Amino acid sequence: MAAHKTENSVNDVLASLENVIRADTEATIGDLELLNRINLHAKNRYQAMANAAEGLGTDSEYLNQKYADIDKYKNQVDILDERVGDLEGVVRELEEWTGELEIKVRRLVRR
Repeated sequence: MAAHKTENSVNDVLASLENVIRADTEATIGDLELLNRINLHAKNRYQAMANAAEGLGTDSEYLNQKYADIDKYKNQVDILDERVGDLEGVVRELEEWTGELEIKVRRLVRR
């Protein structure tokens, strides 16, 4: 009878140990599944960030090209502004000469 009781006790201990190992294995599998989902989520986030960075690179190239185009026109405007300034100077000189000529013509007409 003692042998039978010992055998039952050993079987109970082995069953309990099996339950502990099974529960621990299930907990570990649950943790691994959670880590897998977290990793997939992180992968998707990093992929979205990589796509956004690629888009920024493309946008940067586009904006650099537009800036180069604008810079070309800006230089042309600067040249035109300089020429307009020169023309304004010529106009002032012509106005002065015209004024002097008018004065001279009035003097000649009075004589």
